[in-house]
Amino acid sequence: MTQVQGPFTNISFSPGTSVADPLGPYLYSLSPFGVGIHVYQIDQQSGNLTEISGSPFNGGMNGIGGASGIAISGNQVQALSGPAATIFPSTANFGSVTVGTSGPTRVFSIVNNGDQALAISSISIIGTNASSFSQTNTCTATLAPNSNCSVSIDFSPTSAGPLLATLEVADNAPASPQTLVLNGAGLAAVPALTLSPTAPSFPTITQETTGTPQTLTITNSGNAPLHISSVAGADPNPSDFSFTNNCTAAIAPAGNCTILVAFNPIGPGQRTATLTITDDAQGSPQSVSLSAIANPAFTAGVAPGGATTASVTAGQVAQYQLQLTPGPGYSGNVSLVCSGAPLGATCHVPSSVSVANSAPSPFTVTVATSGGAMLPPSIPIRFTPVSGQRVLPLLTLGLVLLVAVKNLRRPRNAEGRGRLMGCSALTMAVFCVFLGIAGCGGGSAAVPQQSIITPAGTSTIVITPAATSSSGQPLELQPIQLKLIVK
Repeated sequence: MTQVQGPFTNISFSPGTSVADPLGPYLYSLSPFGVGIHVYQIDQQSGNLTEISGSPFNGGMNGIGGASGIAISGNQVQALSGPAATIFPSTANFGSVTVGTSGPTRVFSIVNNGDQALAISSISIIGTNASSFSQTNTCTATLAPNSNCSVSIDFSPTSAGPLLATLEVADNAPASPQTLVLNGAGLAAVPALTLSPTAPSFPTITQETTGTPQTLTITNSGNAPLHISSVAGADPNPSDFSFTNNCTAAIAPAGNCTILVAFNPIGPGQRTATLTITDDAQGSPQSVSLSAIANPAFTAGVAPGGATTASVTAGQVAQYQLQLTPGPGYSGNVSLVCSGAPLGATCHVPSSVSVANSAPSPFTVTVATSGGAMLPPSIPIRFTPVSGQRVLPLLTLGLVLLVAVKNLRRPRNAEGRGRLMGCSALTMAVFCVFLGIAGCGGGSAAVPQQSIITPAGTSTIVITPAATSSSGQPLELQPIQLKLIVK
């Protein structure tokens, strides 16, 4: 805005007052403190005022009281004789707008600053990127001298990058058609994912119990719909955490959804895992670190009066009085298996122990060792080894038996059968005689059984507990170790 001598001979302001522009949809006011002239564009449809860029203006001020004259700079002013058309403002930069969305509507004025009616035949947008711009207007077929109409232009980029078009007004004024270059930039539509909190916090709970779910909020901080394709747990302890995915639908820009994460540990101590979120935002997949502490489901210890070490003599029974004390909130059955008993010893332990209500559950482990016991004696086997002087009688016996076998053919008549019976009797007699000679009924020797005795020494008896979670996952439990000393 600059001070000129006309076309207005004088426009006077006083602080807090305003004046309308007779040639365009503008309103001028003087700051109450006299620091400049404020210029507002009047929306032809709603009547709203929008302060134009650069306002307030200090040029053209003539003291605090006001200015002697003002004019609007813009396109070359046509001759005042006859119709004259001007488009104001003379520049149209719509800035950067995301593809698929629309930027703010901008309003431009077509002013007839001539002394005859302006005939408007068409208003259109042309150019390479004309489809990214659209217009509506209040202009009639003719525009009277010193009057104006408005053109509202929307910018909705159809592609990314710089976009250009031209507003063209065909009329009966000199230099028709009047033109205004429209420019803007399209931004690629991309989603972006923001997590809150970045690391959920879980209170300490007992192994095999479930804590209160923590809320993880996913916000789409981008300018395009966000799609979550999967949510999964990863090492090192994914089974200690469960989640409920409420982000199955597309998330609009600035929208959000939630994932509920619960801590239900199957192991004691520090438990960690990673929640992996796969989506169509930049940097996918996103990872969320999960960490929490779990109390053990139960602790194994010595019952009152008991000990974890026992010393016995081979053949005696060692006893251990133990107990299981559940952690806060845990209850269930714990199965037990005993191993590590030394040679000749057996270990006995209850198959399961029930624990509940934080009360200790006692149980007894026994290890029975073996002493000098022997298996029942075997029946003596009477046999005298063959000596060298008895070899000849035994050979003679063998020949007699061969002859007897040869004669054991079935006879065809009574005389043959009688001869066979006599031969058999004689053979048996000879067999007994020679067997006696060979030592039948002589000395005897017994084969003794070896005794089983638990050897002296120190052994580690291991009691292995086992239990499962409500989801069927085996709990991570520490074995119980006992010491056995055999003298």
